[in-house]
Amino acid sequence: MNLTIRHISAAYRKKPIVEDVSFSVPSGSITALTGRNGAGKSTLISCLMGEKRDYTGEILLGGQNVRALSPIDRARNMACLPQELPAPHVQVRELVSFGRTPFLPLNGKLTPNDKEKVDWALSVTGMGQFEDNFVDTLSGGERKKAFFAMTLAQDTPLVILDEPTAHLDSASRFQFLELMDTVRRETGKTFLVVMHDLPEALLCADQLVTLHDHRLVFSGSGSDFLASTIPQVCFHIALRGNREDGYAVTPLHTPPQI
Repeated sequence: MNLTIRHISAAYRKKPIVEDVSFSVPSGSITALTGRNGAGKSTLISCLMGEKRDYTGEILLGGQNVRALSPIDRARNMACLPQELPAPHVQVRELVSFGRTPFLPLNGKLTPNDKEKVDWALSVTGMGQFEDNFVDTLSGGERKKAFFAMTLAQDTPLVILDEPTAHLDSASRFQFLELMDTVRRETGKTFLVVMHDLPEALLCADQLVTLHDHRLVFSGSGSDFLASTIPQVCFHIALRGNREDGYAVTPLHTPPQI
């Protein structure tokens, strides 16, 4: 399902945070939303999720303005995995089952179809072996995958991930990126992923979108991103490499000016 952002502007206490941002997320793609701290990424996600409604412009999901979606319809069309996750004392299967909440009948009981979605989410994330474990006993990487399974059980066409590899070790980070790509290829889901690590974004994303000083400064492929001056000017780094061999980052002590 396509996501289209059109001329979005938003502020907090009259201070502009996002200014006239427009870009598209193609159906079935992985789009990395990048930018330094304070660039406006979190505010943009808040607008998309309906948490912040006092913005101007349009956000279209499958051609429909998300403002017109009821909370239940929004939850049936987009799921979000936040960066900071709790550690509730519930079993993994129960946690993953929470993803089916927007679809449950009035009696609140899981239908056979709901249970099938939960089983699939546990299986594809490799969390089936932990389904009886309590979430607060899991490692950081396992807990991240348990919540990702809950997000996938929601079975929405659009999945939003906010820094999904934060706080994970190197091996777990790459495993998570590979898992995301596997899910995308098998299901055709659309992913919008907030990412700070540019090499990771270049490895997994079909396109990068970059905010800088509250405005959109780049939207395009990884190769175009590398060929641009965005890494140097906006992130104060030099980037080189490719997907096969990986990417090297060198800090710039005297970054170029825009």
